[in-house]
Order: sequence, then structure tokens, then C-alpha cells
Amino acid sequence: MGWGSNIRRQMKIFTLTMMIYMDYKTVQRKVKWMSEAKRDKLWEATHERNAKRLLKAIIELEGLWVKLGQYLSTRADVLPEAYISHLKQLQDSLPPRPLQEVHSTIEKELGKALGDLFKNFDNVPLATASISQVHRAQTVDGDDVVVKVQHKGIKNVILQDLRNAKLIVDWIAWAEPQFNFGPVINEWCAEVPKELDFNLEAANTQRVARNLNHNGKTAAGLLIDQVDVLIPEVIKSTEKVLLLQYMDGVRLSDVAALDELGVDKQLLVETITRSYAHQIYVDGFFNGDPHPGNFLVSKSPPHQPILLDFGLTKDLSTTMKQGLAKMLLAAAEVSIFLT
Repeated sequence: MGWGSNIRRQMKIFTLTMMIYMDYKTVQRKVKWMSEAKRDKLWEATHERNAKRLLKAIIELEGLWVKLGQYLSTRADVLPEAYISHLKQLQDSLPPRPLQEVHSTIEKELGKALGDLFKNFDNVPLATASISQVHRAQTVDGDDVVVKVQHKGIKNVILQDLRNAKLIVDWIAWAEPQFNFGPVINEWCAEVPKELDFNLEAANTQRVARNLNHNGKTAAGLLIDQVDVLIPEVIKSTEKVLLLQYMDGVRLSDVAALDELGVDKQLLVETITRSYAHQIYVDGFFNGDPHPGNFLVSKSPPHQPILLDFGLTKDLSTTMKQGLAKMLLAAAEVSIFLT
């Protein structure tokens, strides 16, 4: 992405920011003179209009903005329903990158022609995300794998997007001091660039698998510190290509498919929650990107959760783990007291 593209991308982002900001400020003045019913209706229309604007821009820009949109789609506690409803679409696959680009990256990173690496390579991707896309393949040794391939030039895009996001957050904090998201964007600036090295993701995947005491096979007779989840085995990694064990599953958000398989959804949620509790409170090392697109559910009984994408992880100190545990216990005690 050249200098001109950087400028055009930056202009689109800041133009959208100002458009949404001015829209809300205009409505904020209008509602002062309205009845409650009309006020609520106007706010709903405003949220819907700007959520559509934001989604359209994110799909066009891709890069970091997709990840940000995925994060926001999980924040029903702070965002209006219109934003949650529209941004959820980002949990599905984005438009794929050209095959020539994908093949070239694989061959350059692994040092061999595609035909020398794989017996079969499915040119239709299983999914396309903000940083990479994933293809199913079979190695020359007969292993069924998924091949995660980083988008060409995405590193420059992500780093530029982080700078732009930081500028926007700083401006919002100046214009509206009650909305200071500086600590959040600072964390993103520190952690997101790590996702651009798939060797780190491979190491993270193996570390979480060891911590959960899981070998990728169906667990029978779990130990007390095991969690009944599946994590793909790492086959090979480079900075821009990652080969993982293929695991057949359905999307966590595909309720119809889960019902057809007879999945116990309550148990499923409890198991995923337990896996994160283990990562956070026991191991102090957890996946920091738990949106629904990063989970599958195995098609074979006992229909275990499949945990995916460990590019964004976080280490917690013992003090932080203890603090989080105390906070959780205090919240539980307050909840019991109130009921």
C-alpha cells in the first residue's frame, strides 16, 4: 500500500468519524424538544443509520477495522442493539483474496511449489478474516490440514490503521471527555502487531493446549485440571503461513446446525466458560479474541468446543489473577445478596 493509498484510507476513516459524530450531535440537540416516545424513535433511527454506515466502511476498508468491528459486536453491554445486529456480520467470512496471491505467499514462505507441498488444496477458502484466510488441504504425507495464509501487505495496513485509530480516540477524548478510550487503544497498539507473526500464534496455540492438558483427542476420564475442548495441533509455521490439524465442526452461532446435531447448548456454554476460567484464573495466559467466529463445535459426539485462533493472547501476573478472582467472587456475593 503506497503513500497515496495511505492518505485515501485515512481520509475515508476521518470523514466517516466526523459524519457519525455530527449526526449524533445534531440529534442530541433535536431531542431536547421532543416527547419521550418520539425521542426514543429518533435515537433508534440514528443508531440504525450510523451502524449501517460503520459496517459498510469496515467491509470496504478491512484490516484492523474488521477486528475492531468484531470486538464491538460482542459488547451488547455498551452499544445499542443496531450496532450489535449489523456488526455481527463481521463474524462471518469476508471476500477472499486472489488465489495467485495466496499461492505465491505459501510457496515463498514454505520454499516449495504448491504441488510439492499438498496432494490436494481447496482453492475455495473456508473463511477469510481481517489478517488472513484459511484453506483446507491434504499434505503429501496424507495429513488433513487447514492452511492459514496472511494477506499480502496486511502488516502495513494494520500498522497504519492503529495510528489512525489512536488519532480518532485521542480526538474523541478531547471533544467528549466522558468518552476516553485511550487505555483500550493503547492495549490494542501493544498487542495487535503480535498477530502478524504466525510463529507466535503457533507457540500460543501449543501453550494453551498444554495448559488445558489436552492432546487434541476426545477426552475420556478427564483429570481435575483438564477441560473437555479440542485445540488443533500445529503442523508447521512460518511468519505468514500456519498449518494446523483439520477439525470438522459447525459454527458456534449456527443454532439450527447445533440443534440438528443434538448439541447440549447449556453444557457447551459451560465448557467454553470453564476453558476461559482455566486460562485466566489458573494459567494466567488466555485468548484475548473470543468472538463467535473463533469457535467451532465438533460434529462428532460428544460435540466438544473447538478453540481457534490464538494470535491475540495475554499474560496475567499472579497479582492480576488474584485481583480478577476477588472481583469475580465479590460480584457473585453481591448477586446472591441482591436475590
